[in-house]
Amino acid sequence: MFFLGVGGLLIWLAVRNLTDQDKSSIKEAFTQADYFWIAVSMVLSALSHLVRAMRWKILIQPLGFNPKLSNTFFAVMVGYLANFALPRLGEVSRCGVLTKYEKIPFTESFGTVIAERAIDVVCLIIIFTGTLIFQFDQLWGLTNEKIVSPLSTKLSSLMQSNLFVIVFAVFMVGITISFFVFRKKAKGTFYKKIKGVALGFWEGLKAAKNIKRPYLFIFHTALIWFLYTALLYVGFFCFKETSALGMGAALAIMLFGSLGIAFVPGGTGAYQALVTETLTSAFKVTFTFAFAFAWLIWTAQFALTIILGVVSLVLLPVLNKEQNN
Repeated sequence: MFFLGVGGLLIWLAVRNLTDQDKSSIKEAFTQADYFWIAVSMVLSALSHLVRAMRWKILIQPLGFNPKLSNTFFAVMVGYLANFALPRLGEVSRCGVLTKYEKIPFTESFGTVIAERAIDVVCLIIIFTGTLIFQFDQLWGLTNEKIVSPLSTKLSSLMQSNLFVIVFAVFMVGITISFFVFRKKAKGTFYKKIKGVALGFWEGLKAAKNIKRPYLFIFHTALIWFLYTALLYVGFFCFKETSALGMGAALAIMLFGSLGIAFVPGGTGAYQALVTETLTSAFKVTFTFAFAFAWLIWTAQFALTIILGVVSLVLLPVLNKEQNN
């Protein structure tokens, strides 16, 4: 509820200063939109989810398991659905699905998810750096204003705060004491439990370097990020005012929009605010169409996630009925 509340607050902040003229213009933009291209973007999004499920299956196979593609796809979609409740809850949920229907140990499958996310972070950094280099003029000012400056200001104020210094010192003392207490009880049941979980994670992480078809894994990874960008690019054609934007703009929106999705369930509120800001500040799209585009794309992805997530929850027990029996 807290994270959904943050999303609701961001939505309120985005719309509270809209004038009647703004609301009328945005409503007109929605009526003028070519929804065919929104439908195409939804198809591309569904394909990206399928490719992610295929890549995850490749990552799991070195563990000695060969889950059905349908189950990995359903697990991915259940995970995306869970992310609307709490950020990163989806990673736990999709591993739970495979544990139930494929009998894959949770800790090992979760290790593959950690490896997968680490790879995606590296890809995101590479894409961000490349996009920033080739679109420096448009994006550096936005990056500095929205990310670098706020972070540096907060860090500077924290470092000057006596409360922060005290809290940090207490935290470090607590960690030190915990370490010595834990070491004395290292041979206990709790230690064995933690060790088992850690070994399971490690087995999952090792799967990344034991992939039998690394080139296929790389291909799927590249395809996922291409589809993420492509679904935004085709979405531009829903408005005449955004139809001239290219893949570079789609990359920028994908990158900044990802920041909102990372910290708020489904990016609710944060995604729309960041995409609108990127389009208006970096690519000079009028506020009306930037706002409308952000909401159309987000709503389409939200609807797709709800539909595929619910369908997955329904089909999982049905298609795995024999195994459950």
